[in-house]
Formats: sequence, structure tokens, C-alpha cells
Amino acid sequence: MAPPATSTAVPVPWNPAGVRSVVDLVPAAALLPAPANLPQCGGSEFTLLPSSARTTSTSGGFLTTEFVVQFTGSAPCWSNAGLFGVNMTAADGTIVPIDTMPAGPGHLPLRIGPHQFVFGSVRWSIKPGRPQPTHLTFALGDTPSGRSISIAVADVSIPPHSSTPAPENAWQSSAYGLLTSAADPATLATLTATMTAPATVRVPSTLRYTVTLTNPTTTVPLTGCPQFGEQLSVVPVKFPTIIGGRGPLNCSDLPRAITANSSVTMQMQLDTTGEIAGPGGLTWQLLDHGYAATEVVTPVTVQRN
Repeated sequence: MAPPATSTAVPVPWNPAGVRSVVDLVPAAALLPAPANLPQCGGSEFTLLPSSARTTSTSGGFLTTEFVVQFTGSAPCWSNAGLFGVNMTAADGTIVPIDTMPAGPGHLPLRIGPHQFVFGSVRWSIKPGRPQPTHLTFALGDTPSGRSISIAVADVSIPPHSSTPAPENAWQSSAYGLLTSAADPATLATLTATMTAPATVRVPSTLRYTVTLTNPTTTVPLTGCPQFGEQLSVVPVKFPTIIGGRGPLNCSDLPRAITANSSVTMQMQLDTTGEIAGPGGLTWQLLDHGYAATEVVTPVTVQRN
């Protein structure tokens, strides 16, 4: 699978102009409920965007494969958001046995509009000794009338398994999926974000990190210079100590649009003055009309100078 093309040869530099100190994050737009009379989506109306699949792993042995499908129907409908079963297919065509599936939580049906892009993920693991799957396969919408979605994972590196049975450790084979959101084409909500940040930061100092916006769908214009939000939160006991900022992206150095299957990386900064020492989390948001269009979080430990 070819990686997305890169829109910028070097990261867009940090520009503090217009950035102000704000501690609160912005909520995501509420998902629209599916009315009782809304028909179920046809399974044949979902098409996988192969270049959207991206797999990450945890130290406990679990893998998460994110994906994007496009709904090709012309009328709104609903689909089961999950948790739904996923088959793991080996190279010889056999199905890798599943040992366990979580009992929940269940999720309300996801309302999907005409031609929207639908974002989801599959969480999976392989018991030691079992063959590595080459494909993750599942159905969306009205299963009997549909076709399966198949994601290639033959080139994914399987992390070492833990020998300790624990919720955070993968010690059996498991695979299940979840749909998280649906978005109109050419909107900021169709962009995905990843963050590269240091594992530790000192107080007082400047936390320097980068955020990469990737477009797995169609061209997304950066109209009106979108805003971003950032927050560093440390929870020592019960209540968090928070610092953060909000302001415009450095649009003078950004492209006017992020084209399909491309990405742009931006340098970001946050002054840590006022934060306390301890394990925390750094959150970055891309904002759209007062809501968080996309969000990414990574752990950061704060240390005193």
C-alpha cells in the first residue's frame, strides 16, 4: 500500500500570531441520531478507500487499523456503529479462530448522509502460534444485501504478545470493529491528524511538537484559515491542571487546499509555564465553526527543572 503523497517538503513553521492562552478544549459536533423511520444502509453502498487504512500497535499486543469508506447512496440511512464482528483471513484463505469478543459497550446506530465518508477502526490481536492474517473482512449496513469490506494487513508487523492475561494485554485472538463518524466530502472533518511530541517536557519551557494532517478522501480547501486548539493536562490526584492555547494555523505557509491522499506537517508550540509535574496528555484539535473537526491525543510527562 503506497503511503500518501506529501503536500509540503518541510514542516510548516510555527507562527504565534493570533494564538492566545485558552485552557478549555472545544467539543466535537454532536452525532445526529438515526430516526426510527430511517432505512438501514445497503451493504453494497459502501466502498473502501484502500489508501486510508493505517495500523498502529500497543505495547500490550493489540493492533488498531483505521479505515475510511464512502457511502455511495443518494438518500440518508443508518448503519450499525458497533461493536461488530470482523473476520481475520489467513494467506491460505482460512479464517483465523476468534477466542474472545468484548461484550460492549454497544453504540447507537450511525446516521449516514448521501455520499458521506464514514470513519471507523478495527481492534485486533493474534494468539501466539496462530497464522498472521492477510486481510480483515467485515460487512456494513444491511448484511444480506451487501458485500464485504476487506482490508489488507499482510505487511503489518505484529507486536510481541504479553504472557499476562490483563485487559490492556492481548493474549488471545480477537477482532471487532467500530464506526466513529460520518462527514461530508471536502470538509475539515474528513482530515485525520497524527502528532509527534516528546515523551517528557520540563516546566518552565516550550513544548515543541508537530502535527500532520492527512487527507484520505477528496480535496479539502483550507478556506478562511482554520483555527486550532491545544491543551496539556496533568491529573495529579482528582482534578487536572491545564494549560492551553487557541488560534489560527500558519496559513501564509500552508497550501490553499490539502489534496486527496496527501498530507501536511505543521510545527506547533506550547508554553508549559504554570503546569505541574506528573504524567499527562497533550491534545490537539482542528476547529471548524466552533467545533472540533478532528482531534489527536498523545501522552506527555511533565518534569520540573
